[in-house]
Amino acid sequence: MHRHAGRLSRTRSTAGIILCASLLGLGACASLGPPPTAEPAPGAVEALNAMVTGPCNRPVASVLAGEGIPVGQFRTAIYSEARTGPSARVSQYEMWLYPRDKAGVLIVKMDETCRPMQVYTREGGTVQAFKAG
Repeated sequence: MHRHAGRLSRTRSTAGIILCASLLGLGACASLGPPPTAEPAPGAVEALNAMVTGPCNRPVASVLAGEGIPVGQFRTAIYSEARTGPSARVSQYEMWLYPRDKAGVLIVKMDETCRPMQVYTREGGTVQAFKAG
């Protein structure tokens, strides 16, 4: 039985690696851990508030600061919410940030308490390109 449990554990681990590797191929899995955060740049939270009203603007500004991504390069932002359970409560938030003059969109994924979980891009963008400002 012990050997079976070890095999099951390796199987789950391998499945997780394969899943993430396949998502990396699609550009949807930037890292396995939460993104770095830092004190938001002066005016960053206010700039996000001017683009979109939402509960996670300060945590998003902290993620952008931690990643070295200036808020001023974005022209607009929108929130996406995932809802679960019979009460349809929010289980995750995503903020989609659209740049002024770059390809793609930067997405910050957070849990129901706005704790950052992941940063990734879609539509041809790369996190590194956003870091360049």
